[in-house]
Amino acid sequence: MKQLILSLLAFVFFTNGCQKQGKEKRIAILTPTSHPSLEQIEKGFIETMKEKGSYQFKTYNAQGSQILLRSEIKEIISKEYDLIFTIGTLVSTMVKEIFTKENLDTPIVFTCINDPVGMGIVETETSSGNMMTGVKELLDFEEELSILQKYKKDLSSLLLVYNPREPGLEKNRKEIEEICTQKGLRLEIVQVFHANELQIKLSPFLSKVDGMMVLKDNTVVSGLDVLVKLANRHKIPLLASDLDSPDKGAALGYGVYEIDFGIEGAKKALLILEEGKTPSEIPVTPISHFALRINKEAAQKQGLSLGRHP
Repeated sequence: MKQLILSLLAFVFFTNGCQKQGKEKRIAILTPTSHPSLEQIEKGFIETMKEKGSYQFKTYNAQGSQILLRSEIKEIISKEYDLIFTIGTLVSTMVKEIFTKENLDTPIVFTCINDPVGMGIVETETSSGNMMTGVKELLDFEEELSILQKYKKDLSSLLLVYNPREPGLEKNRKEIEEICTQKGLRLEIVQVFHANELQIKLSPFLSKVDGMMVLKDNTVVSGLDVLVKLANRHKIPLLASDLDSPDKGAALGYGVYEIDFGIEGAKKALLILEEGKTPSEIPVTPISHFALRINKEAAQKQGLSLGRHP
């Protein structure tokens, strides 16, 4: 009898242990497309989460398609994840729209949104008023253009290429227009809706400008190889608003380290999953440490004189 009781106790402890192991929290990561900056964000998030505990991750990539994005959100809902990590404004706004419509209370941590209040993601940056919190993106186009002027002394005209359907980029475009007016720069604007349009739409403008600028635009950055070839061919510097594009051939990159978005997002996710806080209790915070990266070889190909810059 004693042996039977001991066996039953051992079985109970074993099954309880299995159940605890089976309760590993599951996180869905939703990204709009593929390029190095987004991969750095995902990397920072996953690595930071793994340092603090055991989690299961599933990455959903919309590959630039809103139809696929909507389908993936529906799948995420059906899988009942413990937390959703969204990258970028488009993904985050669509997740909020669908989750609100379905009256779901899954916590969501967003990242890389320049104006989360203006985009209707949160009510205020101190308290979201919903099940979302996240990491805000700061931009400094004034300094970015000043850097280009520093290395391109004869800069008089600039080509800005962007996708107007990407949330927030129209606001960016207006700000850049104002800065260019103040600096006496002529601004040429080209709108693209798919990366495969870049070559045909940009080609007529490249002989008319002294430089080319790319925003935090997932559509355009996913086609960066095309922009680099055009910039090299026409000897005009390519200025990117991120620090990963110089690795792919942009002459200059000014921005923040994208991995920091993932790290900061993970810290908020841990407050939710490990400490039991609700997203509305966790303020939205920015990544604000800017840096400049220069690809010397690309700069030379694109007509920049760097002087004694290290």
